[in-house]
Amino acid sequence: MEDDHLQDKSETIIELYETYRDAIINLTNDIEIVPKKLYVAFNKDNRNIAYLHLQKKNIKLWINAKWGEVKDSMGISKNVANKGHYGYGDYEIDLKDDSQLEYVLSLIKQAI
Repeated sequence: MEDDHLQDKSETIIELYETYRDAIINLTNDIEIVPKKLYVAFNKDNRNIAYLHLQKKNIKLWINAKWGEVKDSMGISKNVANKGHYGYGDYEIDLKDDSQLEYVLSLIKQAI
């Protein structure tokens, strides 16, 4: 359940999660929230497009795309193609606040 991911998290992290969750599902029609044991996936057309993993002080976001498929002109994502991580995709972004929300959404949109 989605609520399982919110247990023991600070109000700040819960609010940050809700902000990103709501923004991601509003990117386009029929994006579905699929809570898994270790992360929350966002699915469109039977394909996960992004994943959120809530931590104590931040949220990890993974975008399901091969490195080089998403144009990240600000360079905020990290290439995790050869690193173990939850979900799929080579793009990892550390979310500490919503100051870059619109930019992050533009990156996710490229993977849809």
